[in-house]
Amino acid sequence: MKKFLMLAVLSVAIFAGCQKADFDSTVTGEALGTFTLNAPATNTTLVLNAATPTAKVEISWAASKPGVDATPLYKWVAALKATGNLDAPILEIPSDNNGADAKLTLTQKQLDDALKAKGIADGAKADLIWSVRADNGSTQLLAGDIRNISITRMRDGATAFILLSPASATAASTLNPVSTADSVKFKWTKALPATGGPAITYRVAFSKDNFTTTLFTIPASNSAKDTALSIAAKQFNDSLVKYGYSDLSQTVTLKWTVIATSGTWQQQADYINDIAFIREVNFYLVGSPNGWSIDNPLKMVVDQKADRYSTVFYTYIKLAANDEFKFFKTPGDWGSGYGDNGAGTTPGSYKTGYNVGGNFKVTTAGIYRLTIDTKNDLAYVQEKQVGVVGGMQGWTPSAPLYGAYLQRDKFLIIVPSSGTDEFKFHDRSLGPDWTFGIGEDRWWGGADGKLVQDGGDPNIKAAYTPYTRLIWDATNVQQMKYNIYQGKLRIVGGAPVIGDWTPANALDMDYQGNGVWKKTVTFSGSTEFKFVSAEGWDLNYGADGTGKIREGGDNITRAAGTYTITVDEYNRIYTIL
Repeated sequence: MKKFLMLAVLSVAIFAGCQKADFDSTVTGEALGTFTLNAPATNTTLVLNAATPTAKVEISWAASKPGVDATPLYKWVAALKATGNLDAPILEIPSDNNGADAKLTLTQKQLDDALKAKGIADGAKADLIWSVRADNGSTQLLAGDIRNISITRMRDGATAFILLSPASATAASTLNPVSTADSVKFKWTKALPATGGPAITYRVAFSKDNFTTTLFTIPASNSAKDTALSIAAKQFNDSLVKYGYSDLSQTVTLKWTVIATSGTWQQQADYINDIAFIREVNFYLVGSPNGWSIDNPLKMVVDQKADRYSTVFYTYIKLAANDEFKFFKTPGDWGSGYGDNGAGTTPGSYKTGYNVGGNFKVTTAGIYRLTIDTKNDLAYVQEKQVGVVGGMQGWTPSAPLYGAYLQRDKFLIIVPSSGTDEFKFHDRSLGPDWTFGIGEDRWWGGADGKLVQDGGDPNIKAAYTPYTRLIWDATNVQQMKYNIYQGKLRIVGGAPVIGDWTPANALDMDYQGNGVWKKTVTFSGSTEFKFVSAEGWDLNYGADGTGKIREGGDNITRAAGTYTITVDEYNRIYTIL
């Protein structure tokens, strides 16, 4: 033996210069180098699937460096966590390649059979500790770490399957939340149970996250047996409302997948898809304002009060004398109209109904609130516009502060304010009291830019002094909003006197009241300029080529000279004299 050791040392000395062999530099003779485990990670939970017996389970580790001559062989060893130890394992399985490889590959059935042979019952969970033992014939060495694993034996199972539709998408689709005729549809591929196992049923599952928690599930069609779900839009919306999505003006963004069940086995689809909905009940206006285009009708604002949602719709619109119109339920369908079927019992009200009556007609030009109440078969045609009622005008609903009609369902109002005045948007009282109703008044509180659409609180604050610019905006008929800006308008442009195109350095104009701003300015040379709010480019006006201003319009140019510039923000016109 001494002679062998001498030869071994000599061999190491001779080959030290070329370093071609990866010998362990810390051991000699037939010792083994320490090694560590790779996978699976400690505390892994493995549930064996009876429907996929040939599926692979792989265990791997770093190889132990050999001594001089003998290459080690490996065995995976496992013992019961509660009562066993790795000196007397219940499982001892050679690695791949007759123990030569630093990995062990088993089928799920092989692993299941091994546990069954040790008395682990069908479907029972075995909590184990495991490691790997290296053996070179003269030395045995356990890996440097011991890991935990829980393995549940086969009983039931299901094969893998995937989602088909709807495809994963973050763009929102439209859902009619009160429709029993429309449906939301889901499809997926079929999963197969284990041989002789219970038939598979399916549930579509929804989550706000990647299924850290499940929000709710819905059984598949045909008593959960089909690989599809078709659920009425109203029923699906009822589930959304039940699980926290009660604000119908907000977009719902979820993740969905499918859970297949066979006996005690639950198998999730291989994918998780994104899905989003905008819940809308729509009604439309067709007439003189849109050229009587039934294919491109004007969408109306939906009443968000619970007892009116899906039955009451309205819009604020500027009409010319003798303009005519009707209300329509369905784009492209002339037969879905609601017309004038006789005078109602209150001012501005008319009898109406599905596919009855002639055109409505106004004789006087003005801004009107047009309302359709399909539940009671009433329509209202009333001269109204949105203004402001609050501390700055004595909270008098019969005399709101009005501003400008910018476009259908959008108003601008510039109000005097102390910086603490509270207010509500209001569309003018028909009487001395605050009376919120379908054919009466409407008013809105709000918070964080979102309008409270049912006449409720909180009040909104006009946060600036001496004026505040307010915008009431229902152009998104499902998500009404408001904006608050400082009550200032500035001239910004290319000359130093008007800010060098920096809004913060621009020249303030003087407010004249009723939406009119004025300023006298001297240009030292040819100068281009525009008009901006104090907040900068978020709200800016330029020329539209006809003597008017429009948001985001073209630069205005003037030669050197002194000019008095006037901007009428309400009527969208400007003059330079």
